Amino acid sequence: MPTSETSILGTFAATLFALLNPFGMLPVFIGYTADRSVSVQRWLAFFISLTVLGLMLLFLLAGTALLHFFGITIDAFRIAGGILLLLIGIRTVAHDPASKSKDLVVASEVGALGEAESVYGQIVVPFAMPLLVGPGVIANLILYAGEAWERKSAKLAWGLVAVTVGISFLTLVILLSGGYLRKLLGDVGLNIATRVLGLLVASMGVEFMITGLTNVIVHSIAPAVLQLHGH
Repeated sequence: MPTSETSILGTFAATLFALLNPFGMLPVFIGYTADRSVSVQRWLAFFISLTVLGLMLLFLLAGTALLHFFGITIDAFRIAGGILLLLIGIRTVAHDPASKSKDLVVASEVGALGEAESVYGQIVVPFAMPLLVGPGVIANLILYAGEAWERKSAKLAWGLVAVTVGISFLTLVILLSGGYLRKLLGDVGLNIATRVLGLLVASMGVEFMITGLTNVIVHSIAPAVLQLHGH
């Protein structure tokens, strides 16, 4: 695989992880599941991660077709996606995700799996979407799928799928070790990790905007201006 494709996959992995922000969502997950048994928490982590994977693969595989259907160019989407990532990054740096925790009603006297299914039904929205798989993640997936489409590279496309599966598995591991990670990092540590990820997302947003604007200027505006001067 050429270096450029390897670096694209590396950037994709970093931005996808930063946008999913499982560390930032840990306080929310802990808030939802704190009074549940360990086995219920494990089932919930598994269900949520599986849902996240399904949603991400859907947008990765069908996103580019959506752009073509609506006649949106990848550069227009880069600029719009970049603005969105920048705003999400700023909000992540300034926001407290734990404030989204809420009380849940669960029927007693059901098994761990049944209890997990009951809680999952109540938290899948908003936790899996839009808290984890939000507009930024969707924009990111479509942008990188567009890159693979533009390059007509099957290797890059399969690489993106592999990274998506890997990041979903990492989300599962982080959710499973939620209590332990919170003890290890503390609320302050989780807060700092969230802010750093927010900064990374904002930087990637600016990068996308610069790339999109540069391409529009070079491929659309500059040729049109030169044509006018030619006449």
